[in-house]
Amino acid sequence: MKFGILYNKSNMNIGDDIQAYATERFLPQIDYYIDRENIDSFAPDNSEPVAVIMNAWYMWRKWNWPPSKNIYPLMVGFHYADHQLANQWYGSPLKYEFLEGVGGDYLNAYGPVGCRDMFTLENLKAINVNSYFSGCITMTIPKMPEREDKGQYICVVDVVKKAREKLKEQLEGKIEVREFSHLRERDETIPWEERRKSVEEILTTYQNARCVVTRRLHCALPCLAMGVPVLLLRGDEDDTRFDPYYDLLHRITVKDFMDDKCDYDFLNPPANKEDFRQYSDKLSETVQEFVASVKDDNRSVEEICKTTFTDQDVKNWRHDVMKKALETWLFDDHKKHEKDVEQRKEINRLKKQEKLAEKRQERVLELKEKVNQKNERIDELKEKNKKLNEELKASKKAYNALKNEAFFTTFKRKLKNKLWRIKNKIKRIFKKD
Repeated sequence: MKFGILYNKSNMNIGDDIQAYATERFLPQIDYYIDRENIDSFAPDNSEPVAVIMNAWYMWRKWNWPPSKNIYPLMVGFHYADHQLANQWYGSPLKYEFLEGVGGDYLNAYGPVGCRDMFTLENLKAINVNSYFSGCITMTIPKMPEREDKGQYICVVDVVKKAREKLKEQLEGKIEVREFSHLRERDETIPWEERRKSVEEILTTYQNARCVVTRRLHCALPCLAMGVPVLLLRGDEDDTRFDPYYDLLHRITVKDFMDDKCDYDFLNPPANKEDFRQYSDKLSETVQEFVASVKDDNRSVEEICKTTFTDQDVKNWRHDVMKKALETWLFDDHKKHEKDVEQRKEINRLKKQEKLAEKRQERVLELKEKVNQKNERIDELKEKNKKLNEELKASKKAYNALKNEAFFTTFKRKLKNKLWRIKNKIKRIFKKD
């Protein structure tokens, strides 16, 4: 049988290529490169069956499910999301609808489905899809070559700016900090050989780091597999893709890190937890058994196919799914238009309130100015009143002094007159004698 790898030609996240790289190493050869978003239209030479390890995130264009009948799948590392997509221009408003009917029959035909996370597992079980937790195939990546600069730097991968800057400040002068991102420009023309080279370069860089600090799942899990000390540094947001990996990794939230609650020693980082190996070893065994079972299988597509639905069944089902997508889009667009109208009304109302508030503020400023002027006048009058009071006190004091002086002058004159009269009286008495 021929072999193919599944990858996303247009994705801007190198994490998808890391997943494809992890699957490639299990295959004896690569005969086909299959775009994840167009798995329904895959048509190999001679309409032959192609074995594919289906570890991937499914999927922006959900009506492109189920995969082509030429794909003979191993359903491991399966993840789907039914949230956030309607907010992406290249996504769809569909959630789990592509896993019902023919879509669900396909999964059960090639099940049990190995799920990459607990969210996917619980939701597949809820719609009666035979499934189990397999983990992600990036947990099986082998160690990369060691270099001369091993242990001389730390890698910081897509960590939020404030935490990144704080970490660099803490480690300044102690060890080199190298910053990386898994994001790149969208380019469907990049050949797989070039993508593989980029993956090997970045994984080799991680392999030789003292430790890796990241918020990316497909950076943390490969580091687990390669034995590179890794710290997951993320916000405390709920992210379905990380359950149960939070328990398998050293982890701290951005808030706790910024609040100095981090006890992770970046210069002497602790070894990774080994709990993940129970999943990675089992997953490796499952993939190896699959490859060995199909390697020498020369059956035709019709002979190896496990599904019972016809091509017409698929067309009818896909028509219904696309119709629902279109109706949902139109409904969402109508609701969005209504929301936009309400938002514009609210904006206009707020603008009017803002203008009224500005006028009121101007009036308040005018009144404040008048009050300030009155307060200044009051202060002036108080100062004058103070001076007048001081002058009044001085006048009273002077008056009292004058008054006292006049009293003693009068008393002295009267006393003098009285003494003069007594003296004259004594003289008259002595003259008579």
